[in-house]
Amino acid sequence: MVTFFHQCVIHAIEFQAQEPSRALGKKLDGFKDIVIQDSSIIRLHEFLSDKCPAARSRKAAAGVKVSCVVSAIANGPKSVKIFPERVAEIKTLKIGPWVKNRILLIDLGFFKYGIFNKIDKCNGYFVSRLKANANPTIVKLNNICCGNSIAVEGKKIKDVLPHLKRNVLDVMVEITYKKRKYKGKQTSVTRLNI
Repeated sequence: MVTFFHQCVIHAIEFQAQEPSRALGKKLDGFKDIVIQDSSIIRLHEFLSDKCPAARSRKAAAGVKVSCVVSAIANGPKSVKIFPERVAEIKTLKIGPWVKNRILLIDLGFFKYGIFNKIDKCNGYFVSRLKANANPTIVKLNNICCGNSIAVEGKKIKDVLPHLKRNVLDVMVEITYKKRKYKGKQTSVTRLNI
């Protein structure tokens, strides 16, 4: 069955590769691609629960996580990987040189300042929703609205949002986060322009 699924995925990727490539519009002309990373859970027969245990089940159940990176240019998947269901979303995404000049669209399961820092260091870009507990400092306003606009630079996001009447807040922010411990020491990193 594994061989069959593997062949199905290879066939689908090859079929998509034969399709003509799309081009990004003029506003996105400086980017190579827009890629979307997401995962889905596939339930398997309960007989497989000892080999592929489900993460969110009170009874014996089985499941796998299918992680897919989809390309806007290729109009299809760039990669498909299968993980045990219990693997965290963030561990299904490997950031490297492949993100250079690409915009990566990710959901909250991938929200981690360390990941954003890696994307930036690889000269890539990302779009993500902001976690409810995140409160970065605004360092620069990218677009000025007409009318009665309020000063936002130097303020925390949570202090500004209740007073805004506009639908879009396009800003550069500064964040500080703690890196994981290495040799018993933990350091903090401050990043501008994220």
